[in-house]
This record gives sequence, structure tokens and C-alpha cells, in this order.
Amino acid sequence: MILPVSSNSVSSGYVWSNNSVRNIDPADSFNLTNYNPVKTRNNPNVNREVRGFSVQIHNIPEVLQWLAKKIEKDFKVKIYNSDIPFDEEELKIIYYTLGQIPPEDLAGVHSIVKNRGLQLNLQSAPAGVFTKYHNNKVYGAYDKDNKRIFLFELDKPSQVENVVKHEVGHAVHSYNMKFEEFYVFMLRSGWDVAYHEQKFIPGNQLYNIGLSKVMLTKEEALEQVKFFDWDSIKNKQDRYGKYVLIAPEGKKDLYAYKNPFETFAVFYEKSI
Repeated sequence: MILPVSSNSVSSGYVWSNNSVRNIDPADSFNLTNYNPVKTRNNPNVNREVRGFSVQIHNIPEVLQWLAKKIEKDFKVKIYNSDIPFDEEELKIIYYTLGQIPPEDLAGVHSIVKNRGLQLNLQSAPAGVFTKYHNNKVYGAYDKDNKRIFLFELDKPSQVENVVKHEVGHAVHSYNMKFEEFYVFMLRSGWDVAYHEQKFIPGNQLYNIGLSKVMLTKEEALEQVKFFDWDSIKNKQDRYGKYVLIAPEGKKDLYAYKNPFETFAVFYEKSI
């Protein structure tokens, strides 16, 4: 989904802390810490597994190598074609976009690949692949295992900027954040934590005991961070199945409001 960039979204240099959970402003900075630049691999043709998908990648043709090499030199990000090629305008937009992103936020991005084949197979993305949708069409994906952004066929070249920023957002929560920092972001951006307890139901002639949802306050939810981790968040619950995550119903205008990782990528995309 291509979302408009709010003119009010600014990067304030704020660092998430446990004391600030009451200040729910998800447009704060995601520049949390400093990382060394990542060195890229330089194989001309490489087969890589994308969690069940085999993708062959190729070097950019010689006529556009000057752009590909400039991107790699300035941002330490390698550019590849696969089953469809990048054109000159797309590469120029990639260069412009990466120039807007704090260098440390690219720690989880080794390469950007133009691809069409995966686009048709990612309607139900496998674990480890985060995707950007609009009207059920996949525009891009982030492969965490290979630190790779995929750009698919877009409606127009100008969409490259938003898709790249969105997928870099996935790289940031995957490689630049401690889990506790992501958990605080999740609470601040509208997600809640609840549990179910047995409760007496008067007037029920069949059963006298039922389950009632109990919502935690933000402060109470913050105290439960020790029961959650990256894997349990994918299932929207804690490691032991006691606590569940409740999506921010007030943010249904965001296509990904029911996925906390996509929530982060959307806010990152709009804040850069």
C-alpha cells in the first residue's frame, strides 16, 4: 500500500524508553543506535532461498552499472536484476531514497532485487518475508534471512521511494532494535495486551462459567514484556499462551493494522 507521507511526521532523535509509554506518538525517531556499515557480496549469479522460493539474481547490465556501482559505493547496498530488470529511472529513485535514510538503518539491507516471479506467490507470505500490499497486490518484500529487499512490478516508478522505505522499516525492526524497544513501540502505536479469565455468567442454564477478556493498562502490559519474544509476537501472544495482542481497531485505515511488524514498517515509511 502506498500511503501519503505526512508533513507533520518528523524524526526527533527520541529513543524509546520504558518511562515514556504514556506518550503515544509513533512518529518519533526510529534511529535508535549506531551500527557499522555492512559489506555486500559480489557474486554475478547467485541462487538464494527465500523461505521456500528459489531466486536467481543477475548483475545490472553494463549500461546501468555506473548507477548500480554508485549505490553500492555510497550506501553499501548491492543492486541485482532477477527475472525482470531495473530501468534507469528506478535506480535513480533508489539512490535518492537511500540518501534520505540514516546509514545505520541499512544494517539489515545487503541488496535490492527487482523481481516479478515472487510477486505472484506472496499473497500468503512465509515466515521471515515481510510484504507490502495494496488492494491485494504485493509491491515489495523484505527477506530477513538474506537481508534483501525485493521490488516487484509497480504501477508507476514514483512508488519505488515508498516501497523501499517500507521494506527498510522491516530491516530496522529485524536488525536495529532490541525486542524490548519494539515492544514499547507496539504499545505506543495502539496495540494492547489482554488475557482471558474464567467468569461466572448468571442466567446461563447450560454453563455457569465462561471466559471474559481482561484488558491490561499500558503500564501493566509493559510489565509483561518478559513473557514475549520475536517468535511469539508473530502469533500475537506471549510464549505461554496466557496473554494475547489486540490490534488497534482505531487504525483500520492502515492496511497492516493487524500485524505489528507491518505497523512498524508503515510508521517508519511515513516518518523518513
